[in-house]
Amino acid sequence: MKKMIRWIMKKLGKIKVAEDHNEVSAERNSLKDQKPVGEREVNGFEYQIRSKDEDIRRLEHELAMKDEEMRRLEHELAMKDEEFASLRIAIRSACTDLSSAVTAADDAFKFTDKSPSKKGNEHFFTEKDLYGAVSSAQAVYPG
Repeated sequence: MKKMIRWIMKKLGKIKVAEDHNEVSAERNSLKDQKPVGEREVNGFEYQIRSKDEDIRRLEHELAMKDEEMRRLEHELAMKDEEFASLRIAIRSACTDLSSAVTAADDAFKFTDKSPSKKGNEHFFTEKDLYGAVSSAQAVYPG
């Protein structure tokens, strides 16, 4: 009976070992089945990472191009500002010169009588007076 009990215990142990082995094999087979799925997921993630890296490089390139364009436009703006400042100075100078010329022309056409007549303090030369002065000057200084 002891031998039989030992024999049964041995068989039970072998059965248990076999069951454990079957469970390990089942887990191993399950892991083997899951491995390709996991590899596909890893490959998918790696592809996404490469894709994002390419996007980052492309966006960094676009940013560099925009920075370069911005520097170029800022330079153009500075050049235009200088040109406008120069033109502003030239226009002010021309306006000052024109104002001086108008004042000089007004002064040339005005005649202030030292002894005012009944008509008022100032007399202006008319076009007729100027033609008369020209013909008088030509008579005195022919040529």
